[in-house]
Amino acid sequence: MTLALDDLTVARGGQPVVRGVSLTAAAGQVTVLLGPNGAGKTTLLEAVSGVLPAAGGRIRLAGRDITSWSRPRRARQGLAHVEQGRAVFATLTVRENIRLVGPLDRALELFPELEKRLDVRAGLLSGGEQQMLVLGRAIVGGPSVLLLDEMSLGLAPAIVRRLLPVLRGLAAGGCAVLLVEQFAHAALTVADTAYVLAHGSLTYGGPPEPLRASDDALASAYLGTAPPRS
Repeated sequence: MTLALDDLTVARGGQPVVRGVSLTAAAGQVTVLLGPNGAGKTTLLEAVSGVLPAAGGRIRLAGRDITSWSRPRRARQGLAHVEQGRAVFATLTVRENIRLVGPLDRALELFPELEKRLDVRAGLLSGGEQQMLVLGRAIVGGPSVLLLDEMSLGLAPAIVRRLLPVLRGLAAGGCAVLLVEQFAHAALTVADTAYVLAHGSLTYGGPPEPLRASDDALASAYLGTAPPRS
């Protein structure tokens, strides 16, 4: 399924945080959303998944307007949201965490590192192991669209490099992946499309190559001085 945002505006505390954002996360692709801290990236994902209401614009999933849908209804249609903070069920084992959603085999195929940790409580895992668990748990649920917020938060670059190809493989299977990421250069290596959000508005939207090739172009987009592209 393809996710499309049309002129989306989202507010917190009565004040707009995201303003007039239009973007597309296509089925079979990794779409990366970059931007400085406080730009509104997390707020945008929360509006897409139904944590926050939209103040204006539309959210469409496979062409259907889901703007007024509840969060559970969106999830039932295959929209999965992995939020910041590695939200594992800390007192349950790795095995139990995964089985709440689906079979173990798929998660262990993606992350064989977890096999030796199946009977360990999730709260005792390292940060990297917890992120593997959260991501594996989301994937075994069979999402059509995966929203992933700051996957690399608090992780070593080597762990991030281990996780990014999993997203590439998920997209190859037909899922639409929308990744919010702080490690811009790493994220751009797996991106099909890139957007940059600064001060609540898009400053770039298009192929990732110009941002990969030029630190100046990336910096300009972060500062809000680059013109939007589509």
